[in-house]
Amino acid sequence: MNLQTEIKEEKIPWIPIVILTIIFSFFGPLYTGLTPNASWYGLGSIGCKLLLLVTPLFLIMGAAILGRLLHKSINLTTYTFIYAIGTCLYIAASNQGFPLGTNIPAYFYDRVSLAPEVDPWPLLMAPPADVIEPMVNGGALVPWAAWVPTFSWWGLEAVSFALFALGWGVIWRRRWIDVEKVPFPQTRISMELVNRITSTEKSLRARLGLPTLVGIILGIIFQLPLLLMYMFPWFPDIYGWRTNTCTMGAQYLTPDSPLAAIVGLAQFNKDPAVGAIFYMAPLNVLFGAWFWYLVFAILMQIAYSMGYYTGILDLSGCGRVWCGRISYRVGDPFKWDVFSSAGVTTGIFISYIALNWKYLAETFNAAIGKLSEDKLREFSKTEPTSYRNAYIMMGVSTILIVALFMAVDVSIPAALLFLLSNIVVGFVATRAYSLVGFVVPAGSTFYLGPMKMLLGGGTGGGTREWFVMMSLGTTIVVEPITSGGGSSPFASSLATYQMASANKVSSKSVFKIMLFVSILAPLIALAGDIWGMYTFGVTHLVQVSGSWSSAYSGVTPDAMRNRPAYEPWWPQMIAGAVFAMLLSFMHARFVWFPLEPIGFLLATDGHALIEGIWTMALAAWIAKTITLRVGGSKLYERSGIPVAIGFIIGLVIITIIGGALLDFRFFYPF
Repeated sequence: MNLQTEIKEEKIPWIPIVILTIIFSFFGPLYTGLTPNASWYGLGSIGCKLLLLVTPLFLIMGAAILGRLLHKSINLTTYTFIYAIGTCLYIAASNQGFPLGTNIPAYFYDRVSLAPEVDPWPLLMAPPADVIEPMVNGGALVPWAAWVPTFSWWGLEAVSFALFALGWGVIWRRRWIDVEKVPFPQTRISMELVNRITSTEKSLRARLGLPTLVGIILGIIFQLPLLLMYMFPWFPDIYGWRTNTCTMGAQYLTPDSPLAAIVGLAQFNKDPAVGAIFYMAPLNVLFGAWFWYLVFAILMQIAYSMGYYTGILDLSGCGRVWCGRISYRVGDPFKWDVFSSAGVTTGIFISYIALNWKYLAETFNAAIGKLSEDKLREFSKTEPTSYRNAYIMMGVSTILIVALFMAVDVSIPAALLFLLSNIVVGFVATRAYSLVGFVVPAGSTFYLGPMKMLLGGGTGGGTREWFVMMSLGTTIVVEPITSGGGSSPFASSLATYQMASANKVSSKSVFKIMLFVSILAPLIALAGDIWGMYTFGVTHLVQVSGSWSSAYSGVTPDAMRNRPAYEPWWPQMIAGAVFAMLLSFMHARFVWFPLEPIGFLLATDGHALIEGIWTMALAAWIAKTITLRVGGSKLYERSGIPVAIGFIIGLVIITIIGGALLDFRFFYPF
């Protein structure tokens, strides 16, 4: 059955797209690099693993204002193009994108800090020390010729992973968008904003609607005091943000807290932005998030009573999650980083592929021409590009990735395992992001165990292959759609296809735009980042100076002994995979069974625990349940959703203003 009618390809305004991509990509790293708190005032993404994309909202609002000033109307097609650009461009201005989110400066630090006989990094990953030294304090011209090898390697690395991700997105578009209709809560924010902007109503209030306006006001009321508090020490701490609160809005327990005796309690998220996003997520996933956290807390208490986690009550909330041999992540008996973040993630991937193998086989058969002509014509009408082209993109990208790794002394088996690990984690992280608007699994080094096994655990000292794979693995493998992992176009493309489908815009058009931006943006952003470091100095760029530390010291065989956990860790990984497969089967087989493994990840993943998102999952579940029971879907769609979306828009408005003020203050202190 044809699930989508053919949509005529639109004319693409290439000139403004090229200009916007070049300017934004070049200056984006500098804008964010100068911002003291890019976690909440960057122009790319904010909110840590909430990964709230500012760029598409910024471009949409900017286009609307420009259209009003020029007395020109902008249609849904153009706004969809703008969204496609924004979801790909955000990497250039995000401290979780490329290149700021990577640990590239750490390689430069090692080049000027380590003795040549110790420094493991090849020249393709970091130029000679005399080339790097002028960028430390800035005020120097860029020796572009000396940067050609390093620039080419990092640029091709980013582009090759982006091309693979875009091809992978084409493969799954029909399943996720047309069949499953995955919600993509964060995309809905832009969709609703565009619908209101393009409304024919005369007044702003009529176009936005009262619930949306209320949400915008609430978002501004919440975020503005935080900005003023951050800029001015004398401003009162209205929300208790200066007291035991992490940047992402998670309040951590201290050892003297009355609740400290509960071993499984560490962090409480108090950021309503997380709750607003979660409010748009499926109820069963939200239920699973807080239900499994309750199970987690009970299991931790039982384990503590049996003699495990001794001394954990003396640690604060952050320490309970991340620090030492007794932390949630690596401590016996559960080793949650392995059981949940690695094992459950693997199980989710295997289960989804197994449950959808017929769909995947159909795309492959279409690629090799084994389907009927009618079916191939149907796909040709509705898909962004042919499945053959998608698989070719993935195949060529794989060859390029392997070649790039071989150029820095990595073997073919290690390169292929690296890519496979990236695919598994990136797929599940995107799945979670598409369902609830939050990235899990994320953070730490939970998925480096298989690579450690392949490379012999670093016995006898680390080889260059060891250092390259372990170091790059901390971003590209375990942070594939955040921290510069390179796979963000997988999530961005699927989100854009959803908006294109809703607005009746050709997926072919947005695919061409995303392909262009995803190739050009990383290259221009890398050039802009290098220029910014030479011009202003690493020590003056806050977001860069934070990475100005040794990559080498963090990935030595000794430093990696507890990654993903202390030996033996494979039993927990296998158990986690089996558990996830069982949950996936039960959820798919029985309609009445509410629990599924993404909710479990939201409860027990290392970064989900450090951000304490279980509180907002519970709050959103309660709020959404009450809304639906009191007023049904009508109240939820007409009032609940607009308020939540308005809140995010109001928060983003202050984020944009705040980032501009903070950058202005860098040049003109006040």
